[in-house]
Amino acid sequence: MGNQRRRSVLALIFIYCAISSTSSDQVGTNYRDSDAFFNSDSICISDQYIMESYFTRHTSLGDSEFRNFLLLQQCSNKVHTQDSNIVPSTSLIQHRNITGEGSHRNLLTSIKFQLLHLHSESEFRELVIVERLPLGVFADPFELQSLQQRKVFSDVSVFGDTNLELPSFRSNRSVVEIHVEISSRDYENGGISLKLPLHARYQPLDDSGYSRVEFGGPDLFLCSSHVQNQRHEQRRCLVLLIGRLKTETRSVFWDIPAGIRGHTEYVSALTFAAAVLSAFSILVASVLSSKVESCKNSKQS
Repeated sequence: MGNQRRRSVLALIFIYCAISSTSSDQVGTNYRDSDAFFNSDSICISDQYIMESYFTRHTSLGDSEFRNFLLLQQCSNKVHTQDSNIVPSTSLIQHRNITGEGSHRNLLTSIKFQLLHLHSESEFRELVIVERLPLGVFADPFELQSLQQRKVFSDVSVFGDTNLELPSFRSNRSVVEIHVEISSRDYENGGISLKLPLHARYQPLDDSGYSRVEFGGPDLFLCSSHVQNQRHEQRRCLVLLIGRLKTETRSVFWDIPAGIRGHTEYVSALTFAAAVLSAFSILVASVLSSKVESCKNSKQS
């Protein structure tokens, strides 16, 4: 009887483990199947910006939430690639690098198009680049508006945490959505290059003196042109690339200078001494100034 009970218990455990592994495999398969959608389907957006639609439903930026959001935005009618007005296209991040010095840098991205067909009257003429910035880095909305006015971008906007004064440990992620009008010449040239100005927030203390941030791959969409004054008119966006850094180069890092934790006591002591010395200097200057004024008054009298 004891052996039979042991066998029964082992059998139940085996069945439970098999069911659990099967269910977990199904979840993983569904998630991987969602990646196939990202390279072959399209989304329909009623707002001017893709991220505008996202932040009407979410208060913060998360990678999994963003992917689930895109899955929910699938167009009900599929894109027929045999249609002469459709541009079946893939893209490759050919080059990606951080340039500049100090706390103000530029994120350079070269996007290479691999086209199968392009119709001269295609409605898909706007390339949308969504840059989900890591913590500790932000883009200045006013600086981007200046670039838009100079026709560097056809449209650009910043979403998420746009408070420029917050330090890194108190801020949240932000995202930049860039719209660029593309033409047949861009396709003939094989792609386009973009330069996004970025700035570093104040970093938390670190023993190494630097705080490293890593940039993931941008999200690329090829969209139909937005019609002004028709806010609720949906437009279609072909999904070219989502989050997977298909690049010929390595990951992009930015080592941002940060205070060294071991220097905290020295910096605090020097700051206190400088503050006391400054206060004493001001006091001495005010006393001497009052004496000089009294001497002038006595001489005049």
